[in-house]
Amino acid sequence: MQAYIDKLNQEKIQSSLPSFYQIKVIDSTASTNSWLSEHTDLPEGTVLIADHQTQGKGRNGRSFYSPSNSGIYLSLLLKPKEDKECVLHYTALSALCMCKAIQSVYGFSPSIKWLNDIYFHDKKLGGILCEGKLQQERFDSLIIGIGINVHSFIYPEDIASIACAVEDFVPFKKPRNILITSFLESFYDYYTNHHSFLQAYKDHLAYINQTVRILHPQKEYKGTILGVDDSFRLVIKKEDGSIDHLSSGEISIRL
Repeated sequence: MQAYIDKLNQEKIQSSLPSFYQIKVIDSTASTNSWLSEHTDLPEGTVLIADHQTQGKGRNGRSFYSPSNSGIYLSLLLKPKEDKECVLHYTALSALCMCKAIQSVYGFSPSIKWLNDIYFHDKKLGGILCEGKLQQERFDSLIIGIGINVHSFIYPEDIASIACAVEDFVPFKKPRNILITSFLESFYDYYTNHHSFLQAYKDHLAYINQTVRILHPQKEYKGTILGVDDSFRLVIKKEDGSIDHLSSGEISIRL
């Protein structure tokens, strides 16, 4: 059977979006975030999309496997002039908008494993990585990187037990251009109109009332997820009954 070829189309994506966005599609790069971080003189709304990454970046120095003709590897340049706490806000917004886009295009709704991972059936579809340049405690530029597994592919052994793709769960294929456009439209609506999305984020948050491991560089402990607060910090009830509000760190469902 002939392989499904899904070509990214810069003109088609650009023509479907508001003029705020400037779309650039390339075949391959080490990392879309790294490329855009070297070109922050470009206008706000510049979007770099690669068919393949050779050194895709995840959180905390991890890599993100980025094979060609398979996923969405996208970075968006913002110039919000906001303080460093806005990273939580824009990470949460990006995760929510991708969940909404998948729901719109494919008909099922993923969940969000705080703060930045997109999950379905306890497996990871992808994630968000925000990186920025601070100028006097405010972001001169902020890059939102998104990696989503779209078309099914054979996973490397080290991620086979935890990774999945959107089309593992549906009996049809859709061009990546459609999912990209849906995500960027949703993000633009929230970004320009300043809609509240806290409740929508809460509705997508995974593992509420479940016990998880909290992973910090300096400490590790178990707690129960209660939700998020108004600043998108994770609210955790520790085993001693005290409450933590986390703005960094990770959670693991593997106890």
